[in-house]
Amino acid sequence: MPVIKVGVSVSLSGQFQTQGLQALAGLQAWAEDVNRADGLAVAGRRNTLKVVHYDDASVAEGATRATQTLIERDRVDLLFGPYSSGLANAAATVSAEHGQVLWNQGGAADEIYQPGSRVVGTLNGAREYLSELPGLLRSSDPSASTLAIVRCSAGAFPRQVSEGMETQAVAQGFTNVIDLEFPPEQSDFSSIVSQLHQADPDLLLVVGRIRHDISLCRALISQWKTAPRPRATAVVAAGIARFRTELGSDVDGFIGPSQWEPPALHDSGILPCPYIGPSPKQLMVSLECAKHSNGGLPIDYPMAQAYAAGLVAQRCLEEAGTPDPTALWNAAVSLDFHTFFGRFRIDPATGKQVGRSVFMVQWQQGRKVVIWPPEYRQASLQIQ
Repeated sequence: MPVIKVGVSVSLSGQFQTQGLQALAGLQAWAEDVNRADGLAVAGRRNTLKVVHYDDASVAEGATRATQTLIERDRVDLLFGPYSSGLANAAATVSAEHGQVLWNQGGAADEIYQPGSRVVGTLNGAREYLSELPGLLRSSDPSASTLAIVRCSAGAFPRQVSEGMETQAVAQGFTNVIDLEFPPEQSDFSSIVSQLHQADPDLLLVVGRIRHDISLCRALISQWKTAPRPRATAVVAAGIARFRTELGSDVDGFIGPSQWEPPALHDSGILPCPYIGPSPKQLMVSLECAKHSNGGLPIDYPMAQAYAAGLVAQRCLEEAGTPDPTALWNAAVSLDFHTFFGRFRIDPATGKQVGRSVFMVQWQQGRKVVIWPPEYRQASLQIQ
């Protein structure tokens, strides 16, 4: 059977190692499911999928080298980007230089999507991650009126998440009482916690890398033992399993974004467009197998979104009938369909995803529950 090469730059080491391993497991699970189902049909011929990957070590230079190798030496037919906006942007630069399509499964920053770059987005943009929270808090507590933002100074992603929330907060009548940045090498957050204590905000947003978010939250928890906490605290890392593991019983109350949650899987019933791929239950069987074959990796959204990106590329390749980049891009901008991950529909000018909404989750009594959007809500926002 002919082979379709699937290539991906992936973080097998470095700060994004867990998410990189999850993304690789999700992409491999998709490929294995396709191969078990007698391969992928292109122009009437069945093809088997082969996943080729290289470790980018969680650095942009590594993503650049890996993507170049996949294009120039391996000549992959389907090229996937890595986890993290910075790495995905590096891969997108290389793919654009070679006129390739990049299936972006792991980066949410706007800079990744440039007209003519042929980046196909699976995820919502960073500005959407927590933009609904100010209104949600106001509906629960009309007196909430002050916002504090703490973010890493490096990269576009923290800035864009912050801008998205601040824009909506101001529209809801909030005042930004403090806006703090810290360098990526920072590990001691005691000074920032002291400044937050003085500001006493009703709503707090923390956007760093995973290690920053966890360290800062530990410092906040220590402070909150003797001082009041904000009515709502949003942390970008709060949606992943590691956040719960690291904070233990202190995790309750924290709010975070999530691109996907198993309890809120999309139903394949009445939809505005065709549904493709496995049902939610079938997906979970595949991801459970991937989890156990990869040493017990937690099933977080990086695994699911990589699988979803595979489904998107598969459908576009079937529609195009050829791995030619122009044909693939034309298919991507013309298609509108649903998967377990939600609706796929992209902006034809940029490739940004416009068909779906991001989830907001909160830890309540040791359990992560969906609090937004309303159609998937499992519990109401608990203010502190």
